[in-house]
Amino acid sequence: MPTSTSGATCCAGCRFPNRSRRAERTLAGRNGQRRRGFLAAQNPVHCRHPSKSTAMTATSAALPPSRDLEVVSLIGCAHGVSHFFHLLLPPLFPWLMKDFALSFTGIGATMTVFFVVSAMGQALAGFLVDRYGAARVLGGGIGCCLTASLLLAVADGYAALAIVAALAGLGNSVFHPADFTVLNRRVSPPRLSYAFSIHGLSGNLGWALAPVFMTGIAATAGWRVAALAAAALAALALALLFWRRRTLADPPHSLPAPEVATPAPLLAFLRSPAVWLCFAFFFLITTAFGAIQNFATPILQNLA
Repeated sequence: MPTSTSGATCCAGCRFPNRSRRAERTLAGRNGQRRRGFLAAQNPVHCRHPSKSTAMTATSAALPPSRDLEVVSLIGCAHGVSHFFHLLLPPLFPWLMKDFALSFTGIGATMTVFFVVSAMGQALAGFLVDRYGAARVLGGGIGCCLTASLLLAVADGYAALAIVAALAGLGNSVFHPADFTVLNRRVSPPRLSYAFSIHGLSGNLGWALAPVFMTGIAATAGWRVAALAAAALAALALALLFWRRRTLADPPHSLPAPEVATPAPLLAFLRSPAVWLCFAFFFLITTAFGAIQNFATPILQNLA
């Protein structure tokens, strides 16, 4: 923050005293040097135009722990909702297969739709976050999940289930690009590791809640009521994010100044062995995990 104390620096990023213009002219006249120009080149008077990196660092460092906790809690809630909606349909497979006369292949294809749309959407979500802001994109994702659950409650055939899966996948696609952007911009650097840990934990809690929540309500009140209950959860999360939207808004100077560089070829990253190793690892683990996650409920029902 600027100060008017003689000899004091005008901000934490300045190396030079905060002098008035008259004092600078006097000093330049006495020494016969272009002191004013030298000082202005190093740091403008009164630090009127600090660098963006300095502003961003000061903003992050100035955040109190309570503000960091609020940001992490809001993002954790959103991430939990996204993982909950991974399992919007799978716990209801026994009821959906019976009511719509579907095979395992047919009902499983809805999850293929979910993850294909989600994968394609994630490739574009980062651009939307940069253009419109993470908070808006995050709200749009939860809105898609809300719409998907409402449509599920009135679904009357397989085509409707496919649309539900596509909408839920589209909503799911925005969470990681938006979540990580907010955490990096709004959480103080010393607390980022804790923020990412809570972010991962909240997602797993969403996974853990969905089967119990959906099957419990479906068994007692029907699967359409379970879909409406899921919509209520999404609406609650959306209302919470809207209420605290200023907390998640991008801070000023959060984006660094663009650097002039020679653009790399579009697919240059495919030459990296590390990229392919990571792709193979996540492909295999996701295939195994997805089979267990999506078909555990009907398999256990048949075993019983």
